[in-house]
Amino acid sequence: MGTATRARSGRTPGRAPDTSRRQRSNGRTATAAQGTPTTTVLRPLARTGRLGPFQTRQLVLVEMALALAAVGVALGGLWLIPTCTVACLLLLLAVIRRRGQALQDWLATALALRARRRGAAPAGADTDASLAAVAESAPGFRPFPYVDRNRRTVGMLGDGTFLTAVVRVESQGTALRPASGARALPLSVLGDALKVDDIVLESVQLLQQVRPAPAPHLPQQAVARLSYAPLHERTGAPALRMTWVAVKLDPELCREAVTARGGGLEGAQRCLVRAADHVASRLTGVGFQAVVLDQEELNSTVATAACANPRLAARAAQPGAAAQRRTAETSRVWRCDDRWHTTYAVGRWPELGRGAAPLPQLVSLLTSVPAYATTVSFTLRRGTRQGTMNVLSHVRITGGSDTELVGVRRALEQAARSAKVGLLRLDREQLPGVLATLPLGGAR
Repeated sequence: MGTATRARSGRTPGRAPDTSRRQRSNGRTATAAQGTPTTTVLRPLARTGRLGPFQTRQLVLVEMALALAAVGVALGGLWLIPTCTVACLLLLLAVIRRRGQALQDWLATALALRARRRGAAPAGADTDASLAAVAESAPGFRPFPYVDRNRRTVGMLGDGTFLTAVVRVESQGTALRPASGARALPLSVLGDALKVDDIVLESVQLLQQVRPAPAPHLPQQAVARLSYAPLHERTGAPALRMTWVAVKLDPELCREAVTARGGGLEGAQRCLVRAADHVASRLTGVGFQAVVLDQEELNSTVATAACANPRLAARAAQPGAAAQRRTAETSRVWRCDDRWHTTYAVGRWPELGRGAAPLPQLVSLLTSVPAYATTVSFTLRRGTRQGTMNVLSHVRITGGSDTELVGVRRALEQAARSAKVGLLRLDREQLPGVLATLPLGGAR
């Protein structure tokens, strides 16, 4: 679900309401800082094809039903029975909901899931085992390595319609495991990178994966669990927190920029390298360590984000190994090797900012559930209105079994309710949800 970022227009305390614009611009830096809005509200975007709480097609079905009923009444006689019967069927089709969805939407997602199951096939023999989890369900997905004039290799992935490069982000703090939420990466820095010179990006994605400590599969009396539990209770620091920024380029959005840099694939790659280097530079400027990944690192990052089993990947990469599918999708679960995943879309955020709940604190709360791994994704796109961004947010939880995943889902949903975060489980759309939580630049 898309959300548009909008700052609340209320003034912050400490500034006279009648201060002129020139006086404010000449004021002290501290005064300017006080003028920053205290809260930010992420509001759902108005969906096309809707009229208030109803979808346009629902209203069309109701109108068709009323028209048929009116025709039957006007004609009278035997015409009344068939026209009213069809009208009732159309009315039921417009009103009936299944598991919180309109019946038409439920049928559309069910048919799409069935088509994905039929179309999925084992990855080709020439596919890197690290990319098999994506290549099985995305035809044409493959690496596009680029070597610049300094012989630096920049890793890129795509399917012929887009290219993605990834920047690894690490904190420069002195602590080995910084406290939860101790270092916040401002989304505004990434939003400003959606346009670099004449290059217009399709999206910029902030992705963070957290693996807890002690690990949830350890026995209660395990030495590692007993040793790490006091530290975790005091700081909330996870065992592992990995952060990436994926930069996604659609060459059709900036044809002139691609042409100016040589055109074709090489021109698009040069545009993407320029954008990725710009993002890394901006992140370094705000106090982070940022590195653009090469091809081998990028492939490994995709496998890590998908929680793929390294042993099974190595076995599949052996010469002569039989081609076998490593992924499977059901209505509520996506499985890769021996890991089970469920993805949610964030449909509602509470007020964010200095005067409300900080976003890093909410993310830390959602990622503190006892899962094998929890992945949070923020995909930023340019909004239709000037000065706004569209933010697509997803949360994916990973468990070692289907039974374990059920318990983790309950814990996540309870944590989200306590934080007033609206989660929408992507039933029958788990594969698109997983793709939205991999470092690919966000789902379309």
